[in-house]
Amino acid sequence: MARGTGKVEIIGANRTGQEHGLNDFVYDVTTAKSPLYNVGDRVLLPNGKVFYHSYSGGMCYTGRGNVFYNTISSSADGIDYSVLAEAAAAGDRSVLMTNQGTAAITLDQFRNGQIVLKPTESTTDAELMFRGVVGNTADASTGHDGTVRIYLDAKLTVAMLATNYAFVMPSPYTDIRYESTSGKKSFAGPAAAYVSAAGRYFWTQTWGMCWIAPQTDGPGTVAYNRSVYWRHDGTVDCYSCDSGTFGTSEVTDQRAGFIMDNNADDNGATLICLQVNI
Repeated sequence: MARGTGKVEIIGANRTGQEHGLNDFVYDVTTAKSPLYNVGDRVLLPNGKVFYHSYSGGMCYTGRGNVFYNTISSSADGIDYSVLAEAAAAGDRSVLMTNQGTAAITLDQFRNGQIVLKPTESTTDAELMFRGVVGNTADASTGHDGTVRIYLDAKLTVAMLATNYAFVMPSPYTDIRYESTSGKKSFAGPAAAYVSAAGRYFWTQTWGMCWIAPQTDGPGTVAYNRSVYWRHDGTVDCYSCDSGTFGTSEVTDQRAGFIMDNNADDNGATLICLQVNI
């Protein structure tokens, strides 16, 4: 399958290919955008590991989970719930929206993101349209009036009036960073290679075998607790170690995966099967 299309791509189909570095690109960290991949594109390796192309908003760790940092609050990263700038007909593959925030929207900022369109106000959630975003204009280039044309991955099935509402967000992978959170951000997964600063293109692992820093008295030492959950600091812990209530010891209810190795000797978790995003 073609690279840079947002489609699944399987890399390194045989041992010989892997020995010759076919998968090395997953461990690259660059300041320049890849000519082959867009942020939010996904690759699948033969060993079952899944990675998403990402952009850093700060440093990112390899042995701990990094968080999704984008927010739609005050249209900081997306365009919050607002009326369209013009009507759109059924069959159209783009809509026009007005930038509600103070920051300029750049070319293709929303690529691999999602738009939610609401063609009627009479029924709250019955007739929504969800579309992927394949690109967008910059707000300075579309009539120089602060409007942004959003290009969709499929046609509209219902016409939209200029009085109808929509909201749009970029790919969640456009701002990944390590942070000890307050419990109101979700984890994306560990970085394939250490990212030292903001403004870097890299790969986030979301599925498959990996190592994530475990709490010493939890994962692999408590009988019948094999699932692990993200803690506020990107490490993992088991549910029982939180006194049966998520959040009490800063253990979130977001599942990171499960322990893969034998812990009969109470040796603690060594291998984690990451299960964040397939």
